[in-house]
Parts: sequence; C-alpha cells; structure tokens
Amino acid sequence: MRIVLCEDHRLLLEALATALAQHGHVVEAAVTNPVDAVRAVERHDPDVLLTDLSFPVGSGLDAAREVKARHPRTKVVVITGADEPTYLAEALEAGVSGYVLKGQRIEAISAAIDVAAGGGFTVHPALLRQLRRSEPIPQQRRRGHDLTDRERTVLDMLARGFETRQIVRRLGVSESTVRTHVQNILAKLGVHSRLQAVVVYEETLHAHHGASDVDLE
Repeated sequence: MRIVLCEDHRLLLEALATALAQHGHVVEAAVTNPVDAVRAVERHDPDVLLTDLSFPVGSGLDAAREVKARHPRTKVVVITGADEPTYLAEALEAGVSGYVLKGQRIEAISAAIDVAAGGGFTVHPALLRQLRRSEPIPQQRRRGHDLTDRERTVLDMLARGFETRQIVRRLGVSESTVRTHVQNILAKLGVHSRLQAVVVYEETLHAHHGASDVDLE
C-alpha cells in the first residue's frame, strides 16, 4: 500500500517508515505535523494516512477530517499511545478506518493499514471493550433483530468507517435514502449516534462469535 506517515517524534517516524517498507508498503512521505500531512496527501494521493493524534501544533484528527472531506479515497489510520476510550470515540466520529497503539507489533500495524485500504475497519480489541464500558447499553435495548437486510448492510458499512456519500455510491441510492436508513437503525437499536450504533454492532458480533477479542475488519 502507498502510505503517508505523520509523527512528530522523528526517531519513531524513521523507524516506522523503515519497518513498514520492509512489510511491503511504499512510504510516499514521512512528515512531522498535520499540516504537512494534508499537503503530502494532496501531493501523493496515498491509499492510507497513518497519523498520530497529538502534536505540538495541530491535531491528527483535524488532519483526518480534512483528508476525509477533500480526499475521500485516502483512508486514515490513527497510531497513538492514547488508550482512553474518549480518544477512540473522537477518532471514530472523525471517520478514521483504524485505531492502533504504538505498543503493538509492526505486523498488527501493517495489517491495520491493509484492512483500511481495503475498506475495512480495525480497532484494538481491548479499546473496544473499554468503549463498550463507557457507552453502556441498557438491557432493554434491542439487539437489531428487526433490522431489514438493507439496514444491516448500512450498519455494517458504518462499522467499517464508511461515510454517507460512500454508502450512497456503493449502494446506488440517494443520500436521503441512506440518511433514512441510518435514522431507522438508530431508532431500532435505541441509540442516539452512529458511534453508539457501532458499539452495539461490535457487541452483537462479540456475542455471536463468543470470542473475547473481536476486530471490526
């Protein structure tokens, strides 16, 4: 995959660039701030932007939002040491396609890049468990059994990080139709945001597979 890296610690930036190149990725640019990251995406049109969250100046999530708005083909994966669910929640709301921790093995980081480029979504399982605890789901909420097939498809695409306009293109329907589906999904799941819908979706997969660790891939 063709990637742009953004990390303000130059030693880590260079180490990441070397390691990811050894795993078959083409590092088009390695920059140290979000402004240069957006410029590099404009210049190179990469498959994935891999960016930290916190910088002395600027924010990785601001860069993610700008890239999602101006270069929707490029997926964004966050790499960070921040393992608090609030940061993950903000990243999900910004539409990132992956959230990995700096302490993970390079193989996991490389795999997250591949999944993102393929239209998938990867989050460290422990962080999803924390997010479930911070977004409690009352017992009376339905588990989505009455979703239509099309609503299930839309929910799956939301969980994979697709934005409304991407769903419109994939399904060949109008934007208003997609928004109606989303509103129906929220109502049937008893939640108030796409983030909460993703949490319910992940819990449903977790229960279905009976596993302790589930990635939304």
